[in-house]
Amino acid sequence: MRHIFKGLLGLVFACTAVHAEDTPITFATDWKAQAEHGGFYQALAKGYYAERGLKVTIRPGGPQTDNPRLMAAGALEIAIASNNFQPLNLIAAGADVKAVMTSFQKDPQILMIHPDVQATNVSELKGMPVFISDSAVATFWPWLQARFGFEDGQVRKYTYSLAPWLVNKNTVQEGYLSSEPYTAGQAGVVPKVFLFADAGYPGYAGMVMVRADYMNENRAAVQAFVDASILGWQDYIWGDPGPGNALILKDNDEMTPELIAYAIEAMKQNNMLGAREAVGSMTDARWKQFYDEMSSLGIVSKGVDVKDAYTLEFLSNKGGE
Repeated sequence: MRHIFKGLLGLVFACTAVHAEDTPITFATDWKAQAEHGGFYQALAKGYYAERGLKVTIRPGGPQTDNPRLMAAGALEIAIASNNFQPLNLIAAGADVKAVMTSFQKDPQILMIHPDVQATNVSELKGMPVFISDSAVATFWPWLQARFGFEDGQVRKYTYSLAPWLVNKNTVQEGYLSSEPYTAGQAGVVPKVFLFADAGYPGYAGMVMVRADYMNENRAAVQAFVDASILGWQDYIWGDPGPGNALILKDNDEMTPELIAYAIEAMKQNNMLGAREAVGSMTDARWKQFYDEMSSLGIVSKGVDVKDAYTLEFLSNKGGE
């Protein structure tokens, strides 16, 4: 009888495994493949998703990527939320999505200036022209205005070319910690860099957001995706990133090994992911701080229950960052 039971049990496990291995996930990123997505590519390259029964396809984004709109329309089930604004705005618009983990404890958004400009902190950039993207004008800019007294007259449109900033030395350039400073350096300008997070900006970045209807029907798959992604990030930052880098280079023919190496080092030097054991973690307190601050500035809608925008249930580390 015991042998029969073992045989039946083995058959059940086998059937479960086959079913799990048939779980496809298309994960949409917010930009072309880059080191900022390295943990996800590492998890794919090292088989961490496959080991947990997932067939993951990473779909890179680009300049025209609009993951929030596609999530709201039901065209995406799992995607990167670039910042806290996106899940909160989706909830305010009536879409049911939740952030389930984060890549970065610090948002990589920066402002940078030419090295000979006499400024040592963000507050000293008040009054200077700032090249900033349209999306930032609707998100980060009001925070900079409230926190440091920036004014709308400083705004200059950033079209993802550093050329205007490079030739105008008394201007400020918006960017990503691991991208624009590198490009500037390649052009012969090693900039002074000011990280928003070090100036008090409370947001996370690179979060995984999931449609609630998909999450409710596929909790095991979401848990497996979160677990594998966290392991991928730990391995990418504190191990050998080579496997993930190979896939990044394959997905983005504009990427270079040198830029990837620069980005990884920038993430390490600035402790962007926090402590290794806390990778992926989020807290109620940080979400509340972000919502309270941004809703008071009118950047996100008041009257939203911030806890509708995220869940901690898939995170083993729900606390210390």
